Formats: sequence, structure tokens, C-alpha cells
Amino acid sequence: MLYVLLYSIILSVSGVAQTPKNGSISLTDSGKFVVGCNYWASHAGTNMWKNWQPDIVDADLKQISEAGMQVIRVFPLWPDFQPIHQFYSSQGSLKEVRFKNGPLPSTGPGKNGVSIEALAHFREFADLAQKHNLKLIVGLVTGWMSGQLFVPPALEGRNILSDPTSIMWQVKLVRTMVQEFKYHPAVLAWDLGNECNVMENVENSQTAYVWTASLTNAIRAEDQTRPVVSGMHGLSSSSTAKWRIQDQGELNDLLTTHPYPFFTPHTNQDKANTIRAIMHSAAETRFYSDVGGKPCMVEETGILGPMEANEQVQAKFLRSILFNNWANDCHGLLWWCAYDQNHLDFTPYEWSAVERDLGLFRRDRSPKPVVGELTNFRKFMDSLPFESLPSRKKEAVCILTDGQDQWGVAYSSFILAKQAGFDIEFQHGSQSIKDAPLYILPSINGWTHQPERLVESP
Repeated sequence: MLYVLLYSIILSVSGVAQTPKNGSISLTDSGKFVVGCNYWASHAGTNMWKNWQPDIVDADLKQISEAGMQVIRVFPLWPDFQPIHQFYSSQGSLKEVRFKNGPLPSTGPGKNGVSIEALAHFREFADLAQKHNLKLIVGLVTGWMSGQLFVPPALEGRNILSDPTSIMWQVKLVRTMVQEFKYHPAVLAWDLGNECNVMENVENSQTAYVWTASLTNAIRAEDQTRPVVSGMHGLSSSSTAKWRIQDQGELNDLLTTHPYPFFTPHTNQDKANTIRAIMHSAAETRFYSDVGGKPCMVEETGILGPMEANEQVQAKFLRSILFNNWANDCHGLLWWCAYDQNHLDFTPYEWSAVERDLGLFRRDRSPKPVVGELTNFRKFMDSLPFESLPSRKKEAVCILTDGQDQWGVAYSSFILAKQAGFDIEFQHGSQSIKDAPLYILPSINGWTHQPERLVESP
């Protein structure tokens, strides 16, 4: 009944003939929406590349594809793909960077410290994804995962995001990966990495900007055909923030949110399937997109296992956020993650209970109720006679100012506007004022005014 109602509403509000679907997948086209999940192999988690089992991976991807998913986000773990070591000479002076068992070659991927064996595993993985009609978002610098820092031995102890040597090797890794796989049809987008802003408490926004620009430029030097995805987590619009939405929007093609009600301020006050929790991901994603000026998608989200909600409530939560994000032009949603990891007895899984029971599928491969919601949503989307939703209507602009809890203000304003029956878009007070019939300045704080030069004349 809900599907029929939404279908009728969509047709009635569009007012124009819709374009027939052509089956294309896009992360950046307005009105389109993809579904999928984040992936680590069911048998090995973060050890999948060193414990490479292609038969198991093949079975995983077959199951994921048959459940209706289109996109998976995959993680070439940094020390597995760039296993470089430092070798020392007299008095502890650095003599050479090389592989553990031999020198770096003078040509090919090896000269950049990249493992030929790991590249071969990834190529086989990409081929399997193509076989099962799955597209890949590739997290190029996967140095942070599920609560653990993963870096090559040669870079241990360094400031990962600000040390020039560290940045140099990251650029070498990124350029090599993109060179090797830029022609592979399964690769949909290049992601800078998984929540890389967690890898170091950088000193200021300039440091964050330089690191981001170094990697995005390295990607674009090799491939100008695919979008570059931010992959960051917990950004801010504040002028004093270190990791700013505006900077990530300037440097990347697609912004991302990782909205978990349990971890995000103000969102964990109610049960998982109530309004504040189910509006969280759409509110945060619109906040990022509007302020950053780029498309944004829910790159990972989920419920932190039975400690937060049972499987039936998880399914209701997912059904609601799928429709919320689609209706608010949030481009896509990927669940965290494909498989439970409660059988893995190594870090990071033995460190944290909340990292173990987050899968769509259980250890025995049986699907949880959330799988049915993803499958049904995909079937519903495929049944529609059009490929894209019409442009989202926005009746007001919500202006956020420094000196306030900008996320808390944006989040509550988004929900209150929905309850009042209209939609809003966001901007920061330092940005040129957008044209709108209504302006909202909630919880305005401080004595800094809106500069007149930013107000366009009618």
C-alpha cells in the first residue's frame, strides 16, 4: 500500500512526462538512487586480501547481487596493498624503503611499493563483481577500519595525514591503483578511503585541505571519467572546523555521510524506528549536499546489532530511511555491512562488540529481515516507469551561523519543517544568500552579522 501511495504521489507532483529507465547507474545524477552495502569477505573481514579465497568471495557476491543490490563499497587494506618497510644502517639511519623480502623494483607497480599479488587479488575481485553485475566504490586509502588504524610498517608512528613522506606514499598508492583499474568496467567511483579524517587529529583546516587535494589530484591525473568520493565522516560547516563540508565539496565530486543514530549527537534520544532516528540520515545528507554544493549519498549506515534494536525493528528502520533518502534526493544508501563478523577472533573485531553483528547476512549465510527490505525496495524502483525523480521542491532556506551547534540546529530544523509540511535547504552564513520566499535563522548566535555583499540584489 505504501509503494502504491508513493508511486501515485510521485506522478501527481511531477507535472511532466518522465524519461523511461535505461538501467544506468549514477552516483551524481539528481533524482537517481542506488542501493547496496559495504563489503568485507564473509570468511575473513579485514584479512580478506591476505587470506584470499575467491570461491567464497564469488559466493558472497552472488548472494549480494541476487538480493537486489547494485553497488558495493570495497576496501583495499593499505598495508596489504603497499607493504613497505624501512631498513636501517649504522646508528639507526634510514638506508632504504623496500619490501620485507626484497628491494622495490625499478618499474611497474612495485616501484611505488604496491604488491603485485594484492593487485592480482583485486583484479580477480573486480572480475567477480562484473560477473555478478555489481559496481564498485573503491576506498583507495583504507587505513582506518572498524576502530583500528592500518598503515604500512614503513609509516608506523608518523602523522598519517600531514607527514610529507606519508602523503608521498599515499599518492603513489592511489596513482597505481587508478592506473591499474581505470579501465575495469566494474569500477564505478574512486573513494579517497574509509573515514580518513579519523587517521590523525590534524592541526587545522589547511592541513586537511592539502591532504585531500593531494589525493583527489592524484586520482584525476589518472582518470577523469569517474567521480571522486570524499568518504569522510563527521564533517562540519563551521568556519573554524578542521574538516569542513565546504572544502570537501570543493575538492570532490560526491560527498558522503555515515549516519549512525547511536554515535551521532542528538540522534540517539529515541527508538530506532521513530521520527528523529529515521530522519537522521536524510537530514545529515541534505545538510552536507546543500552546504557543500555537491551531491551527497549515505555511504554507510546501520543499526549496531541487538544492543540497539532487534531484527524486526532494524527492518522497519531501513524501510523508512530508504524512502526518506530517495525522496530527498540523497543519491543512494549502502548498508554496513554485508556479513556478520562475530566469528572473527582478531582485531578490530575482538575489541568492540558493536563491530560484530552488523551484517545483512548471518554467519551461516541466512538473510536477516533487512535483506528483504532492500530487495523489495529495489523491485519497487525497477517497477517504476521512470528513472529519476523530479527536482525536489524547497520552500525555504535555513541559514546556519558560527557560534552555534550547526548540526543540531540543522537536524532539528529539518524535522520541524517536515512536520510543518514544507522542505528546506541549508547554507552557511558565510555563503551568498540563495533566493527563496522564506529564510529561517534558527538559534542564531553571536554578534557576527550577515555581510551585505553576500545578499544578492533582486
